[in-house]
Amino acid sequence: MSCCSQKRLELTRELSSKKESKEKSSSPILKNVNTKFKYTGNTAWFYRGVSTHIRYHFKYHGHIIIIDPRDTSAAMAEPFLENIV
Repeated sequence: MSCCSQKRLELTRELSSKKESKEKSSSPILKNVNTKFKYTGNTAWFYRGVSTHIRYHFKYHGHIIIIDPRDTSAAMAEPFLENIV
């Protein structure tokens, strides 16, 4: 019986390590995300980060601000913000 439990333990370890490697590869690497955003609106505008709650102030059309990587995914959905590559 001990051989069966040993094999089960080995299989469990293999499956959990495969699952961890899949999770690591599918998660986005936020350090590499360009976080500069250009404002395309006509007047001054405030944007509050969804994750950090930081208040970003765009003072004029074309103003470029660096946004925290934790807020970039939500900022990309804003119609007045353009991600600078």
